[in-house]
Amino acid sequence: MKIVLLNHHQHFTGYSMKRYVSFLKNGLVEKGHNVEVWFPKPYFSNKNLPFKFNKWLRYIDQFILFPIVLLFRTQRLSKDTLYVLIDQALGMWMPILKNKYHIVHCHDFTALKSSIGQIAQNPTGRTGKIYQKLILKGVSQAQNFISVSKRTQQELVTFLKRSPTINNQIYNAIDPIFSLGNIDVARKEVGMSLGENFDKGYILHVGGNDFYKNRVGVILLYTEWRKQTKKDFPLIMVGYEPNQEIYRAYDSSSFKEDIYFFKNISNDMLVKCYRGALLFLFPSLYEGFGWPVAEAMACGCPVITTDDAPMNEVGGDAAWYISNSVNYGDLTVWAKTEAKAIDSLLNLDESDREGYIFKSKENAKRFTGKVILDEIEKTYLEVLDSVQD
Repeated sequence: MKIVLLNHHQHFTGYSMKRYVSFLKNGLVEKGHNVEVWFPKPYFSNKNLPFKFNKWLRYIDQFILFPIVLLFRTQRLSKDTLYVLIDQALGMWMPILKNKYHIVHCHDFTALKSSIGQIAQNPTGRTGKIYQKLILKGVSQAQNFISVSKRTQQELVTFLKRSPTINNQIYNAIDPIFSLGNIDVARKEVGMSLGENFDKGYILHVGGNDFYKNRVGVILLYTEWRKQTKKDFPLIMVGYEPNQEIYRAYDSSSFKEDIYFFKNISNDMLVKCYRGALLFLFPSLYEGFGWPVAEAMACGCPVITTDDAPMNEVGGDAAWYISNSVNYGDLTVWAKTEAKAIDSLLNLDESDREGYIFKSKENAKRFTGKVILDEIEKTYLEVLDSVQD
């Protein structure tokens, strides 16, 4: 197959999306396919400009200039080329591709649901609402989709108000670097990086500052757990520099001296963080897939996460579940109630803990690259066959 992967703007592609595109391109090339990656270049935008101003210049690059480039470039390729939108957020390009072989990868509809008032925790401004309407209008012209979770697949049909020609659900693949390793070595290296001694272990969270990652909830959960227990394991929070809201929660914690923000780390160090953790705490409000759940399990780290899709899709019967904090009117009440799960998992005897770790490792095998890539390739071929029919 001749495949063109259409990606986000060169300067505004997040880490997860870069990894996703790299996985698709490298894997498909190894299978013998001819793969190119196209993306808007910074014609007007500049990373050195103020963020708000640069955002609008990026929109010009991405949604005014690039469609013109896309229109001309597609005319030079053979008609049996498959065009792949790697994210439904690029749906505004679909009018150019709707009569060509195409497929859209759908990750999550959090922004769209926020724009129509379905997520009260994330209000959307006027321009954001217009932006999401344009994305949905474009995506609605597509016929073929891959969704990264059953929840996303169901929401897609709801927003389209019809059943697509192809609507397959295929989970994300985890990088093979997330694997078992020496726990003691991992804890020593994490400790050296942070200038502390973590030989007895720690509780881990991985996630950015997006509201749905619930970093404030993580701090409250940890704080309430410390109040309820005699244990004093520290909390390591891997991610970006915390925003003001997260720092306020940190400053309010009676145990802030045991909370560490581990920022901008390498993939190799992230693997070590998972390996050395006593448990992985991931109380997200919403996710498209929830990569960290699968990554932690592949590294042999027991997981506590939200009992809601897609987290419980990914965790299966190998995770320990707590209620979603959106079900509570008060975040502190939620934290006091659900913090008991931390002690419950830490208090497991060695046999039961090993049982959870074994189930975690087995569960993570569902997300190996070869399995996922085979399913994606099969779907791409299905697109070509269905259109030709």
